[in-house]
Amino acid sequence: MKISVIVPNHGRDLGILLESLKTSSHRVDDVIVIDRGLERSKQRNMGILEAHGIAYLFLDSDHSISPDLVKECVELIKAGYSCIYIPEVIIVKSFFGRIRAFERTFYTGTAVDVPRFVKADHCPFFDESMSGPEDADWGNRIKGFRAISKNVLYHHDDISLLEYCKKKAYYSKSMNRYKKKWPNDPCLDFKYRCWTVFTEKGKWKRLLRHPILTLGIIFIILIRGVIYVRNA
Repeated sequence: MKISVIVPNHGRDLGILLESLKTSSHRVDDVIVIDRGLERSKQRNMGILEAHGIAYLFLDSDHSISPDLVKECVELIKAGYSCIYIPEVIIVKSFFGRIRAFERTFYTGTAVDVPRFVKADHCPFFDESMSGPEDADWGNRIKGFRAISKNVLYHHDDISLLEYCKKKAYYSKSMNRYKKKWPNDPCLDFKYRCWTVFTEKGKWKRLLRHPILTLGIIFIILIRGVIYVRNA
C-alpha cells in the first residue's frame, strides 16, 4: 500500500521527523512538505492535491513516529477502517510541558482527538476559513469506521506558558465558526470537555495517581476558559 506523508511547515528543521520516517518498518512512498508561508489548513490541502498514496499520514513539523506506526496503520486500513487515531506522546523537559503531556493522554480516541492516518478516498479537504478548529472540523467529516493504533507518534513541543496562551488565543478566533457548523459537538459541551473526557472508562484513577499534574490540568482548563471567553 502506497503511503503519502503530508507535512505543513513554516521554516522549521525537519531532521527528527525525516529520520524517524527513514527508520519506519513500512515504506513511506511520498513525503510532501509544504512550506509556502500559508495557514496550516491551506498547506495541508495543497499536500492532498499533490499526494498519490492510497492512504495519507498527516504530521506536523515537530512530530516524529515510532518505527512500526505506519505498518500498524496500514494493517488497520486493510482490515476495513477508514481512519486511525494515533496516541501522541509529548516530549518535554519543563514542568508545564509535563502537565500538557499528561493531559494529552486522556484524549486519545475521544471527541477531542483527531485522526491522523486516513484512506485517500475518505479524506476531505480542510476548511481554510478556520485556524485551529479546522482539525476537529476535518475529523468530523471523515466517514467510515475508526480505530486507535497501539504505536505512537512523538510531539517535540516544549513551548512556554506564554507561547501556549498566544496559540490558544489565535485558535479561539475561529471557534464561533466551528460552533455554527457543529453546534452539538461534545467538545463544545462544558461537562464533557472539562470533566467526562478525564473521568470516563476508569480514567479518573489516573487523576488520583498524579494529584499535582491533575491540579496542573485544572489550571490549564481555567486558562483556556478565560482565553475563550475573551475572544468569543
